[in-house]
Amino acid sequence: MSLRSAVNVENGVRFDRLVLEFADGVPGYRAQFVPQVVRPGSGAPLPLAGQTAFELVLTSAAAHDDQGASTLRTAPDGTGPSGLSYALAGDFEGTVHIGVGLSRVAGFRIVELTGPDRLAVDFLS
Repeated sequence: MSLRSAVNVENGVRFDRLVLEFADGVPGYRAQFVPQVVRPGSGAPLPLAGQTAFELVLTSAAAHDDQGASTLRTAPDGTGPSGLSYALAGDFEGTVHIGVGLSRVAGFRIVELTGPDRLAVDFLS
């Protein structure tokens, strides 16, 4: 799995985009704005830049191998060109939590892409 961010413009509309790339197909997922992203297990808050928190939860997914080593091909956190921040919040028992920090609540959409398999989470700029 890899994580990265970019700006996406479609039909003149600008989005801040978080892209998750997978080696073996897109897993199940749920996504929502939350008061705060917390690390599963510990319940500790995940520090993110921005005023608004968004959580993406991947099901039937893992960001580690059978020995517990990370399988991420990119850094587990980062900041996008428009200030969007993201970080891996947890990876436990087939569930991966990713937190996103944004400057404000914004409309969002999730697009499943292929070649390679990806989820693109677009936040209206």
